[in-house]
Amino acid sequence: MCGIAGIYHLDGRGVDPNCIVAAANLMRHRGPDGDGYVLLNSASGANSLRNGYDTPTNIQHPLVTEPAPFTPDLVLAHRRLAIIDLSPGGHEPMTVSGEQLWLTFNGEIYNYLELREDLKAKGYVFHTESDAEVLLQAYDAWGVDCLDRFVGMFAFAIWDQKRKRLFCARDRFGIKPFYYTARTELFAFASEIKALRPLNPAGYTPDLDQLYWFLQNGSIYNPPYTFFQGVRELPGGHYVLVENGVVRDPVKWWDVDLERARATYNYADPEGEFLRLMRDAVRLRLRSDVPVGTCLSGGLDSSTIVALASEQLDGGRMNSFSSVYAVRGFDEGRYVDLVSSRYNTIRHTTSPSSENFLSLMERITWHQDIPTGATGVYSQNFVMKLAHGSVTVLLDGQGADELMAGYLSAVMMHLSSLRRRDPIRWMGEQAAFMAEAYPRFFSHLNVRETAYRLYQYATLGRRPAHVLKPEYQRRAAERNRERQELSLRGADDLNQHLYLQLVRDSIPQLLHYEDRNSMAYGIEARVPFLDHRLAEFALGVHGDLKVRGPVTKWFMRRALRGVLPDEVVNRRDKLGYPTPFGQWLREDMKLQSDVRQYLFDKVVKREWLDRPRIERMWDLHVRNLRNYNQVIYAMITAEQWLTHVEST
Repeated sequence: MCGIAGIYHLDGRGVDPNCIVAAANLMRHRGPDGDGYVLLNSASGANSLRNGYDTPTNIQHPLVTEPAPFTPDLVLAHRRLAIIDLSPGGHEPMTVSGEQLWLTFNGEIYNYLELREDLKAKGYVFHTESDAEVLLQAYDAWGVDCLDRFVGMFAFAIWDQKRKRLFCARDRFGIKPFYYTARTELFAFASEIKALRPLNPAGYTPDLDQLYWFLQNGSIYNPPYTFFQGVRELPGGHYVLVENGVVRDPVKWWDVDLERARATYNYADPEGEFLRLMRDAVRLRLRSDVPVGTCLSGGLDSSTIVALASEQLDGGRMNSFSSVYAVRGFDEGRYVDLVSSRYNTIRHTTSPSSENFLSLMERITWHQDIPTGATGVYSQNFVMKLAHGSVTVLLDGQGADELMAGYLSAVMMHLSSLRRRDPIRWMGEQAAFMAEAYPRFFSHLNVRETAYRLYQYATLGRRPAHVLKPEYQRRAAERNRERQELSLRGADDLNQHLYLQLVRDSIPQLLHYEDRNSMAYGIEARVPFLDHRLAEFALGVHGDLKVRGPVTKWFMRRALRGVLPDEVVNRRDKLGYPTPFGQWLREDMKLQSDVRQYLFDKVVKREWLDRPRIERMWDLHVRNLRNYNQVIYAMITAEQWLTHVEST
């Protein structure tokens, strides 16, 4: 897990090394264990490995800013967080094949040991114990098709001198980030948007239409657009080639294929197949040369990871990290206690407060590089901070809700589909859902807000509150019409919905939040549920096995009986990094005053915001008549982000 960056002058001009050093230093938090660079001349193949100001002293290269005996038009940079092969051999940028291939790599190839044996059988010789070398040798052996062989999370760039091409790729779900900027004469990339500013200052201009779209929809992921006019995000499961001085269009190298999945996995025993795949996903993600821990909320997903990881530790104890609030509707403490005790974890807990909320959010927003629309980002930040210094790798449960139907939206989709297909069964499941909707999905809300939410879902689905003036709503709607339509061939209605959650509507933004929160503290977050084999299998399990009335993740719960405590398997409420921001705004008078002042003395002065509407929302929220905490939070982070961008 690291930070990567690169700049390629397509017209052959020399690169100023100071700009790439500045870019790498903006990501120092991603790679506190050192930095490295390679200067390259794309025409001649001349190269020179260089040290940065943080390179370990046992690695001997000239300083990156010292003159080179050739004109470098391509520079690759790497900030290292050492996870696999902690020796200098794992230092990057890395080269093999007679200095014809060069790599800068962020992430992990979990099946690197198995691939290493395959490559040895083909005659390849290895000089390090790192997964980075396996990746590079795999490219040498199989070219672009190496991607299909990787089980992992990754974003990388390989300079192929023989083909004179830069090959940049991102893992299937976009767990690891990759941003780039392209002009006629320049291509630059980085793990974080802020690192592109020194490489292409002109591209660091806010895209206000994307900001309006965010405020209208509450989402952050809308490729190829980002919140900056000159910056593009490479979608998960895509690669981009830069060759012969031309930046090619991104190529989609992976998608879920249900026909292939149904020929590969055992759907006759979905519970058993789920456990088999999940155990292997956890096994691979425990590979590390540094301490590994797990996030633990006490919910089904994180508890599953704790249980399956603990059974593979041969008596060792897993560190678990939890955020706990002693607040009605947000308190998961008893489930955390139960799971921690059952599996004898070394328990670490944090209880974030509202103190200094706005100033803390400024720091979080700087790391996120964009506005954020989910208050869970705040709690997650504290969990990562808690883990810093105890472990370097954390396993987390992202992806289970999207694959196994854990959200209320999935229940509503299932019931809607069932009503058309089987009205008699629908009547029974609908009645059971209405009887249990409140404790399962709305225990943190009052009765009035619960009724309103149910009404929204029963009509057109939950819709965000409008805070934009009409002309800016229209601009947001125009941007929304440009979103790519996606579908999963052969999927039933519920799995079609889950596929969109997985690749567009939910997972990409949750992965963004987690990557930036974890890397802010030099923590590598691994997500076993997003093992692509498990994802392919899960989307082939019929929706009727995932939702039964109000019960989400139905077949997964059946699979976990006897693996997890019954109290967790049967747990009725759904939270997930809960943050009582809405309650704090009503009960903490200092926070209420600070947020009100920030909102009405600064935020609503933006010409696109509808002040009278926002004033009504604020009044309804603080009087506990409606819950607008997410909308208020989104406006705060949008202003913090824009203020920072405008000041740089």
